[in-house]
Amino acid sequence: MKKMGKGAAPGPPPAPTGAAADPTPQASGSTPAPADTGTPTAALPPSATGFRAAFRAAVTRKFRELTGQKWQDATDAQKRAEATRRATAEVARRIERLTGKRPADSTIRRNAGKNTTPRGADQQLLNRQAAIDRAGGIKQFATKAGVSPKKVSQWRDTGSGIAPGLADEGGAVFVVFDVTCDIFHPASILGKGGTTEYGRRLDNHSHPLYGSDMAVSEPDASSLVAAQADGDDEMTREVMGRQIEIQVTSTWYGRQPKAVTVTMVHSVEIRD
Repeated sequence: MKKMGKGAAPGPPPAPTGAAADPTPQASGSTPAPADTGTPTAALPPSATGFRAAFRAAVTRKFRELTGQKWQDATDAQKRAEATRRATAEVARRIERLTGKRPADSTIRRNAGKNTTPRGADQQLLNRQAAIDRAGGIKQFATKAGVSPKKVSQWRDTGSGIAPGLADEGGAVFVVFDVTCDIFHPASILGKGGTTEYGRRLDNHSHPLYGSDMAVSEPDASSLVAAQADGDDEMTREVMGRQIEIQVTSTWYGRQPKAVTVTMVHSVEIRD
């Protein structure tokens, strides 16, 4: 399965502090600085802007498809205008298949400008279609997700599980990860206030995994696979934070629960 994430090669995690700390033995060496959690506008997750994002994904896909001889000497403005025209018509056709009624092109553009879903359309299905558009098509998305095109089509149309090899909700994928996160430790039994441990580096060698893959079950398994194929860092961080809370920090000493917010994904590798 593909690997997702960015950042420098993993360094030794910061040493834990206090009674709530993880008992994992720490490697010697320098301590990495806390992650920079600022997110530039260009790096916003694909899922952040609803129908506007779905329309833009269609425009971008149509722009990439303008590769024939006719378009070699065209300006970017000419290509963008043609891509927008084609994307508008395509999105209108998709909504017609969903609702039985085709909206006017002007309605599509107006809804995209206002970021509102056209009446009767299923925004979740449009979001899944947008992820496919960003990948370049069903085959390209299937390759990134490590599943068959048929499974991608079923996922797009019904929202069914997309994780490879899952026959039922009892299945799982196995994840090798390296992330930086903030961990909230709740108030102690003695009544002291809770604390937040910023910039903690966690990976598969953290207690209690000690090098084992982390098993992720449905529905998070499919959410993670789709996020990886779509390059959706926000969803990846959300799923990883939730799974680390369940499988890692819940086993640490001290009071529970220990909430986890993943601030940076250095790498995530999914194995089915």
